[in-house]
Amino acid sequence: MSRRWWIWLGVWVASRAVLVANIGFWGSGHLHLEDVANYERWSFVLTGQGEFPGGHGWQYPPGAGLLMLVPRVFPGDYGEAWVGLMLAVDLVGFLLLAWLARRSGKDAGVWVWLLGIPTLGVIALLRFDLVPTVIAIGALVVIHRRPGWFGALAGLGAAIKVWPALLLLGEWDGRRLTRALLAAAAVVALVFLGSAIAFGDPLGFLSNGSGRGLQEESVGSVPWQLVRIVSGDPYPREVRFGSWEIVGAGTGAVAALLKALTFAALAGAAAWWWYRRKAILAGREDLAEDAVSRDFIFTAVMLVVVTSPVLSPQYMVWLLGLAAVVLSAGPTHLRRPAWIVVGATAISSIGIRSPALIALRDLALLFAATDAAGTMVMLLRVSRSPAPHRG
Repeated sequence: MSRRWWIWLGVWVASRAVLVANIGFWGSGHLHLEDVANYERWSFVLTGQGEFPGGHGWQYPPGAGLLMLVPRVFPGDYGEAWVGLMLAVDLVGFLLLAWLARRSGKDAGVWVWLLGIPTLGVIALLRFDLVPTVIAIGALVVIHRRPGWFGALAGLGAAIKVWPALLLLGEWDGRRLTRALLAAAAVVALVFLGSAIAFGDPLGFLSNGSGRGLQEESVGSVPWQLVRIVSGDPYPREVRFGSWEIVGAGTGAVAALLKALTFAALAGAAAWWWYRRKAILAGREDLAEDAVSRDFIFTAVMLVVVTSPVLSPQYMVWLLGLAAVVLSAGPTHLRRPAWIVVGATAISSIGIRSPALIALRDLALLFAATDAAGTMVMLLRVSRSPAPHRG
């Protein structure tokens, strides 16, 4: 390995050792495992009762339940096995980004991953969002090159946390897309069918979170955060669906508006995909590049995040991973939005309960998403006239 690889590996080991120490390893022996305790309890429900957990707390596709069973395969404490599993996933993410950087000659994204994940604190190792994020990184490494693998990885990620299904919008070629869709459908069907046989209804998670309101960290909460900053008076809130939600006049309407905007963002992404394919077939070879697909997926996920009435801190793992891909994979039109996401991640690490920091982080994400969306729209409008591309 080159000297650069040894430096990267040393930084990974040192930074992750700090995270592990902050969880409580190598110290008093009292581990602060947070949500891992819920995962362990849910794993006992799965194995002991043979069914998916009930209640509003269970809002995950069945692949997440299967993931929560993995630490029980290993001897010893569940929490220790979970942290070890997430460290292994994190290492895979680093290696994938390092491989991309070696191929493109751009290593900014590697450093974003190495230093950005620790800024989020222990949450990266105590939630399972690293898993779909690294799966998405793997899919973006092989996009347009291995459609079967690309689709299978997108399907696997979606079976764990839904959002990686957006990766499929990155493929424009009809034959490759068909192969990717078939592979994704096969993986999703396998996970859902196996889960249904072992644990019953795998679709219960769809209704468990349908009544969620306006989470206090979502972009839609910014008006309430600004009022709180100016007046100093706290807004009414309560714990619902496992997180703090703002309650009172207007919150229901804002949550409903955000959900409508999410559908609008998805419709806009579908329209962009259609116009992109049409332009490529008409001769826009520049739009067929891998970098455009990665930029588009990064934009689509940002739009879904900022229009969601829920924006939990672990969502920043998704955006950070995609920003790292954009910055590592070569030419990109979204360098500025990617770095804004990195800055927003750093803000999240400071203490997101502060209304000023929540508002600042959310406004930064809104600007990054708007900037990225505008850039992608303008990209379609640039006139080019090479020979027609067939696919």
